[in-house]
Parts: sequence; C-alpha cells; structure tokens
Amino acid sequence: LRKSQTETDSLLVKAEQQAEKLKELDKQKTAFFQNMSHELRTPLTLILNPLELATERIPDDKNIAVATKNARRLLRLVNQLLDFQKIEAGKKKLKLQTLNLSRFTHICGDYFASACSSKEVEFTTTIHAQTTTGREDTLYIRGEVDALEKVAFNLLSNALKFTPKGGRIELGLSKDSDKARLYVRDTGPGISEEGQGKLFQVFSQVDETTTRDYEGSGLGLALVKSLVEEMGGEVGVDSELGKGSTFWADFPMCDASEEEALNFESKDWLLA
Repeated sequence: LRKSQTETDSLLVKAEQQAEKLKELDKQKTAFFQNMSHELRTPLTLILNPLELATERIPDDKNIAVATKNARRLLRLVNQLLDFQKIEAGKKKLKLQTLNLSRFTHICGDYFASACSSKEVEFTTTIHAQTTTGREDTLYIRGEVDALEKVAFNLLSNALKFTPKGGRIELGLSKDSDKARLYVRDTGPGISEEGQGKLFQVFSQVDETTTRDYEGSGLGLALVKSLVEEMGGEVGVDSELGKGSTFWADFPMCDASEEEALNFESKDWLLA
C-alpha cells in the first residue's frame, strides 16, 4: 500500500509539473503572437497608405487595386489576431456603455448593402421587434461600439463569402424576453452538424468541399465569440447542409440611460 501511495504521489507531482510547463508555454505563445501582430501591423500600415493614395490617383490600375484589397485583408487578419490575443490574455477590457442596438443594426445594414450589391446578392435589414402601437421597438444593450461592429462585420463578411450570386443575406434584430438577438441569415451552402462543432474555435475551418474554395483561418468567428462573451452574451449557429445558415449573438437587454452613445464610423479594414 505504501509503495502504491508513493507511486500515486509521484504521478501527481509529475502531472502538476507538466501542467505548469503547459501554462508557461501558453504564456510564451500568447506573447509571441502579440509581438508578431504588432510587428506586422506597422509595416502593413506603411504599405497600405501609399497604396490607398495610388488607388485614388490611378483608379483604373487593376494591379494596384488587387494589392490594396489584399493589404486591407491582411491588416484585418492581423488586427483580429491582436484583439483575440489581448482578450485571451486578459489585457483587453471592453468599455461597456448603453447602446441603441436597433440604430446600430440599421447603420450596419446601410454600410453593408453596397458590398452585397456589387456581388449581386440581395440584402435586407430586418428589425423584428414591434411594440403594441406598431412602432419599432428600440432595444438597448450594454456593449462597446468597436467590439460590436467587429462582431457584425465578421458575421456579415462570412455570409457574403459563402452566399452565391443571386442569393440572399439578411441582417436582423429580434428580442425574446430579456434578450436581444443580432443575427445574420444567408442562403449559402449550409454547414453539417459535424462542421458546426468546429465553428467559433481559433484557427479552425470547416473541412467540407463547399468551404474549401475559400481562404480563411477561422479566427474571425473565434474573435466574435470572445467579444460577445465579454459583453455578457452568447453566440451560436442554426444551419443545415443545402439550406443556408443563421449565425446569431444574444445580448442581455437593459433600459435606456443618459449614457447612450453611438458614434459609429466603420473602419476601412472592416469593409475590405
């Protein structure tokens, strides 16, 4: 019995030591990604500024247009990586305030409509909640505009990526009891039950034939999950192969207050 106890104690000590090593490796990984993100963002910004100016001067140059588009795309990925790592490391705390989610949804829809139009995808914005008077019911949540716009545009750009020409995308807002739901519905290829289990995980991509035609790291949805949870909400998806997908984020509603603020000016790299 003594020998068995000694062996058990030894195994516990080794397990604890291994756990400490894994924690240290995780810290090193986080620090590495943060440093690399910062290092990449500076030269990218310096590259993008001249490209933007060149695009304005020579709007018909296709090579400059392609370079500008992909520089924006790369900057978006770097910013997402930096945001995600800051949240995971506990270094980024969102500054929550009372937000008019109804107004935010309308503004997002106005910004995104042109992107869908250029791809010949039908786009609609729906505010589902109605009061007994028949007027639109304004929904308020505690959130951060910067975080909320990243959530909305990641879900919208994801839908646009997989919705074919002639398809439909709907940005909507509804309420259920004390929760407000911001959702994006598309008529894309849909996601299998197995594939849905891989969503919202960092650097995971659904490995199905319909999705392999598109590049992606899975980082966008992982960032969406982290940001929504930081604002006290939860995310999910309803989908079926061949029947499109609905990605949603639920937020606890709150009463309007004098703190309400919405100075929303969409960033170029979000729309890239």
